Amino acid sequence: MAREKLPEHTERAMAVCRNAKPESKQYELLDSKIPNLELRVNARGKEWSLRYKVKVGDKWRDKRFPLGDFPAVTVANARAAAQQARTDIARGADPMAEREKEAVQRAEEIEARAIEEASKVPVVDAFERWMKSDKPKGRSDGGNELRRVFERDVLPMLKKLMCEVSRADILAITDAILARGANRMAQSAFADIRQFFEFATEREIISANPCDQIKKSSIGKKPKPRERYLDSWEVRQLDQALRNCSLNRVTQIIYMLQIGLTCRINELCQAEWSEIDWQKREWTIPTHKNKSRREITVALSRYSISLLRELQGLTGHTAWLYPGLHESKPVNRKQASNHARDRQRPVGEKPITNRTVETRSLIVGKEQWKTHDLRRSGATLMQRMGIPTEISERCLNHAEGGTTIKTYHRHEYDPEMKRAWYLLSEALSVITGDRGVEFLKELTLDGHRDIEDQVGFLGLVKQFYVKPTD
Repeated sequence: MAREKLPEHTERAMAVCRNAKPESKQYELLDSKIPNLELRVNARGKEWSLRYKVKVGDKWRDKRFPLGDFPAVTVANARAAAQQARTDIARGADPMAEREKEAVQRAEEIEARAIEEASKVPVVDAFERWMKSDKPKGRSDGGNELRRVFERDVLPMLKKLMCEVSRADILAITDAILARGANRMAQSAFADIRQFFEFATEREIISANPCDQIKKSSIGKKPKPRERYLDSWEVRQLDQALRNCSLNRVTQIIYMLQIGLTCRINELCQAEWSEIDWQKREWTIPTHKNKSRREITVALSRYSISLLRELQGLTGHTAWLYPGLHESKPVNRKQASNHARDRQRPVGEKPITNRTVETRSLIVGKEQWKTHDLRRSGATLMQRMGIPTEISERCLNHAEGGTTIKTYHRHEYDPEMKRAWYLLSEALSVITGDRGVEFLKELTLDGHRDIEDQVGFLGLVKQFYVKPTD
């Protein structure tokens, strides 16, 4: 049923508005003076609003613009406001859209003020909060190395509030690390710092990440992948040099095992005797102890078994293949690597205080070798014997290719990998054995023969290899 409009006379209109009672359903009292001005009456109260249309694209949209509650907003107030809004609409304005925009801006201002207050947190406090989160804890060492880097290089330079940290502060940290000549460490530290500030941004501790405007490529130089490996002659030279230097026999064995098992130095440093199955002649490297985060079972050949049995006689009373100074813990990886570096120092360079004086005892070839190069050397020997790259890559426990390859190629290659490790064992037995020099000379001669007359690396290994009697 149509309702009476509000009278044009202001006082009469006020009386009608005062006498309007809420009903079971909301209703509107239209104004007779200002078109589309209405008073909405419901159980919550009485509200003025102006209905209008705006064109959006090719279509018209109905909108309602609230003008306030009666009686706080009188009839005269409502009519004046409605008339002004109609004038603005005629000029192309959209008062409701503008009000919504203002509401969003106010909400953003409130949020910004809240974030500003929240960001008045010292960097060290935010760091401790981050360290308790899942990302640092999810690292293989539980975030221990991360804490060490931050406490040494980052936190001392960020003794301020989170909201005060700038792009310049971040670059000052990486520049200080680069000044020490630690290019890779600077890049790694930047990645960790960026992750920390991403966490702070997500938790609304800060409104913007100061690392966002810094390109990773601008931190130091792009490291070149190492290509150093020990050829057959150098492998024999290394074996001889290890036996003749003052380095403890445990480390000597670990270095040669790296070649024979194509494993990482860290995997051997963390290896436990319980991981070795002597009956099956296998070493299982657990997921959490290797970089690829995949368990791998390494086949133990006669060469490797002989070295491991010798090692067992030296460290078998502990839980670890390579125990540290305190035998209840494994050796530190850096300590294991330092033994090699300390014995390959440049000519004339003095030894480091409290370290070995044999600064040239492990020089092999013209270029310095590192522990990771030993692993590469084992894989290279496999390739020389005709082991397919796909197999040697699996022996290295490198990540597989794309999703399609992993989905459709399900063969695990265990027999092929075992054969690769066994052939590598035979080659190392020959190279480091009593007839090693004779073998290497014959290998050199074979390389100068006509291609159809060459025996090849694997063929010569088979000629010289003598299977030990168990």
